[in-house]
Order: sequence, then C-alpha cells, then structure tokens
Amino acid sequence: MKFLNTALYSRLSGATAITSLLATGTPIYALQAPEGATLPYIVYSVQGGGDRNDTANRLKDLVVFVRAYATTNARAGSIDTQIDTALHLVPFSSVTGWTNIWLARERDLETVENPPTGSQVFMNGGLYRTLFDAT
Repeated sequence: MKFLNTALYSRLSGATAITSLLATGTPIYALQAPEGATLPYIVYSVQGGGDRNDTANRLKDLVVFVRAYATTNARAGSIDTQIDTALHLVPFSSVTGWTNIWLARERDLETVENPPTGSQVFMNGGLYRTLFDAT
C-alpha cells in the first residue's frame, strides 16, 4: 500500500488549511503516532479491502481511516473538517502505477480516550473508500 500511503501523506501535508491546525513539524503519521507525539496530529491507515476481481482490469477497493487527535473535541473536529475538504470526492491526480477513480467519505467516527496521564484525547475522523485502477 506504499502508493496509497505516499498519496495520502502528500495530500494531507500539502494542505495549509490542515497543517496550520497541527502541532509544529507536520505531525501526520501512517498507522500510529510515535509515543510522546505532540497533539494535535493526524493518523491514517488502511482498514481493509483489496482486489475487486470483477473486471478484466486490476481494481483495488480500499477503505482508509483518517483521523485527527487533539486535546479538545472542537480542535479534533476542526482538523477533521479540513481533512474531509481535502479528501472527499477529490481523487488523487497522480499515483505511480495506478489511476484513482474514486475517493469518498463513507463513515464518521468520534471517540475520547482517557490515557494514564489523566488528560483526555479526542479523536474525530472518517472512513474513506478509494478505488484504484492499474494503469
């Protein structure tokens, strides 16, 4: 999924409306934020999917979870709004070896965690379905 990770990172880190809401240093991570990462930050990961096998062309049908973590629900929500603006119905224009034919938000997710440090961490995000055709 390297092609998708590269495309997601490029899109998210290239959107000033997103990066201006994050901690310094463009804290956007694949799979998991490192221990001790400064809030707010973004994490994205492929949640499932794979080859469709219903056409002669190779199609990848993937679901990606993109979420913002912050010290307040309002801040996490603001970041998530900008993520949605950057991704929903805006296919990737250039992905090596693939043509992105669909990228859309399917589900909204929101949680709060209470880590041992005692401070709450809020998450707002969404599941995005993306279809890629091998070129």
